[in-house]
Amino acid sequence: MLAPLSRLLNNMSVRLKLTLGFAIVLLLTLATTFGGWKALNESIDSSERLSEIARVNDISRDLRAERITFRVLADSVSRDGIAQALGGLDSLLQQMLEHFSAAEDRQRVSDSLEIVRSYKAGFADLLVAVEARQTLFKALEAEEQRLSGATDALEQRLLRSIDPQQSGDRQNRALTHQAALERHLDNAMQQSRLPAYTFEPMSAFAHVGATSLAEARAAMGQLDQVLSGLGQRNNRELQATAAALTQYSSALNHYAQKAMAVEALQNTLETLGNRLRDTSRVLSERQTLERDREAQAARTVISALAALALLIGVLAAWVITEQITAPLKLTLAAAQRIAQGDLRGDLRVRRHDELGQLQNSMQAMSTSLRELIGGIGQGAEQLASAVAQLSTVAEQTQAVVGSQRDETDQVATAMNQMTATVLEVARNAEFASEAATVADAQSRQGDEVVNAAIGQIEQLAEQVDRSMEAMHTLAGESERIGSILVVIKSVSEQTNLLALNAAIEAARAGEAGRGFAVVADEVRGLAQRTQQSTEEIEALIQNLHSGTAQVVSLLDSSRALTRDSVELSRRAGAALGQITATVSSIQGMNQQIATASEEQSSVAEEINRNVMTVRDIADQTSTASEQTAASSVELARLGAHLQTLVGRFSL
Repeated sequence: MLAPLSRLLNNMSVRLKLTLGFAIVLLLTLATTFGGWKALNESIDSSERLSEIARVNDISRDLRAERITFRVLADSVSRDGIAQALGGLDSLLQQMLEHFSAAEDRQRVSDSLEIVRSYKAGFADLLVAVEARQTLFKALEAEEQRLSGATDALEQRLLRSIDPQQSGDRQNRALTHQAALERHLDNAMQQSRLPAYTFEPMSAFAHVGATSLAEARAAMGQLDQVLSGLGQRNNRELQATAAALTQYSSALNHYAQKAMAVEALQNTLETLGNRLRDTSRVLSERQTLERDREAQAARTVISALAALALLIGVLAAWVITEQITAPLKLTLAAAQRIAQGDLRGDLRVRRHDELGQLQNSMQAMSTSLRELIGGIGQGAEQLASAVAQLSTVAEQTQAVVGSQRDETDQVATAMNQMTATVLEVARNAEFASEAATVADAQSRQGDEVVNAAIGQIEQLAEQVDRSMEAMHTLAGESERIGSILVVIKSVSEQTNLLALNAAIEAARAGEAGRGFAVVADEVRGLAQRTQQSTEEIEALIQNLHSGTAQVVSLLDSSRALTRDSVELSRRAGAALGQITATVSSIQGMNQQIATASEEQSSVAEEINRNVMTVRDIADQTSTASEQTAASSVELARLGAHLQTLVGRFSL
């Protein structure tokens, strides 16, 4: 059985083997995980069911508390709390029916649901009974008030009927019996207000107040006898009290019966609540046992699956390891033999997986190496003779290349000198062109300046002409001012004479002409100052005449010089125009020379580069020849070494 399995595994690829091994491990891991997941789900379901049971217990506990509160207070809050708790229990138990699968558990949940529904019906009956009890209690309170009113009226009648003249013994006994009647009635009323559940046994509540009422009737009979002795037979107040007592006794009996019915319903609900809690407790215990059993089963299954996975994993690892390492050891041994130079051995391969293919490749490599090394041995001998011939040719080539390199160096030196000369000519031509350009620009600028100067000089000549005309006009005006000054001077002299005559006449007039004499003195002073000013102005006018004449003479000379300057400037402008044209022609020639020099320089540089390239090629050829010679020597050495290495292999 193992042989076919071994052959199957031998022919299976390594990838498939590893995939199969890991697949087995993964499947076992998946099975273990699935078992754990299933156990976890069952545990979660059990926990959820226990949680629901706990919620049922909590609601049942709240229901009991609300019921006890309602038993004591009979209020709407506890009533609504009971209804809400019952509704929650009903919906929760219906949900639990869907979550429980065991028939016994479902039966217990159904029993609990039936208990809750019975509880609802009992609670509805309880509400009706409590309402009826409250109605009867109100009727009982009304009878109490009526009875109290009758006893009060009886007491007032007794107090009014007391006669101090009669014997006090009967009257005192009547009051004593009346007080006993009221005391017994108060005891009966107080007992009727006690809750029925406080009586032990509760059936005793059916006779609540009976003893006190009997004693009250006895006291009433004794009071009737005493009143008869006092002549008050058939007392109306006493009869009214007896009738009220009868009505009160009847109302108390009805109330007691209804109260006992209410307490009976309360006890029924208590019993139902206890049954619900007992059912929940049993259900919780069963779920706890079921959870423990499922947990133990899950631990057993997971442990078994883990052990099985470990066993199969170890077995698969051992089988796959043997399937891989055994052929690898054989292949490694063959590789070591080949590494030691032993190519005589052959591998017998019976596998078809990757390792079998590797062994086939190793065998093919060994065969190829035998053929290769045999061929290398023959080639090494042929290589030795070829290397000797190559070495001779390399030496001859090196000598020729050395001679070519020397000639190329001389040509390169001559081309460098020619290139330097051409570059110098090009630079000088460029400098001359730049100088001609500057001279052209300066000559053009000088021409513009001369033209501007000519224009300015012409304007200056025009201004000089205008200045001469203005000076002539000024001379004429000066002469007019002189004639006017002569008139002013004669007027001032006459004014002076008139003022002198006026002063003489004023002196003759005495005191009457004193004021006029003062005015005459002032007028004479003004005339003298006017005469002095006129003389000064006359002197200035004479100086102005002489200065104007000199200016006119100078302006005549300036006008002549200006005309000569205009003529000379025009001649200078014409000369500068000719210079500009000549400089422009020189500039064009310099540009042509510079262009030709640059082209010649470019050609020379190109020739120089070609020569340098030839020289570099010659150097490279020389270097290659040297390297070829060295390689020939090294190749001869390697051929000998190769023959030595080939000799290490056993073919």
